[in-house]
Amino acid sequence: MRSVAFLSQKGGSGKTTLAVHVAVAASEAKEKVILIDTDPQASAVDWGVARKRAGINGYPVVEKASASTLGPTLARARQENFTLAVIDMAPHATAGVDVIAAAGDLLLIPCRASAFDLRAITASVNVVKAARKPAAFILNACDSRIPEVAEAKNVLARHGLKVVPIDIGQRVSFARAVASGQSVTEFDAQGKAAKEILILWRWIKKQLGSI
Repeated sequence: MRSVAFLSQKGGSGKTTLAVHVAVAASEAKEKVILIDTDPQASAVDWGVARKRAGINGYPVVEKASASTLGPTLARARQENFTLAVIDMAPHATAGVDVIAAAGDLLLIPCRASAFDLRAITASVNVVKAARKPAAFILNACDSRIPEVAEAKNVLARHGLKVVPIDIGQRVSFARAVASGQSVTEFDAQGKAAKEILILWRWIKKQLGSI
């Protein structure tokens, strides 16, 4: 079983949104996925509840965990033959975030193309470097028409990590899908948001295959 973890120091980066959408995209690609929510806000768990209420069954399986229970949760997932764990990490200030980061095979840091986000990214980078795991930035909620996106890529590159080669756009379909317990690949399979998530998932799968 491989694992990918989404982490961000700053709220509003879209960490949980990307985690749930990637988990569904991987499930649709025949991966047996467990989505593990270690964020005290438990937004991914809430999404899982909304999913069940909507009558959507199957993968991903959504579970809550903490730094102390993550190891046993992952061990049980391996025993049950899950092939992928998607971890929605707790904020940097939460105790045990280093333990959670160390459990991921690939660490992804979502970031918006704003000055506030770019300044706040250092804390997440420090977590990644301490974990000594492969990592990359994801530019999220982008407006491709503005120059800040290209400028943000240049700023992020200075940290010495990869930048995922697909910018995730600012699209209302992400929020609408999550509110209904879905992902964009289910909510609007032919939409731009769905296509971006599929490209992101394929990139992640390729990275995991080379680790």
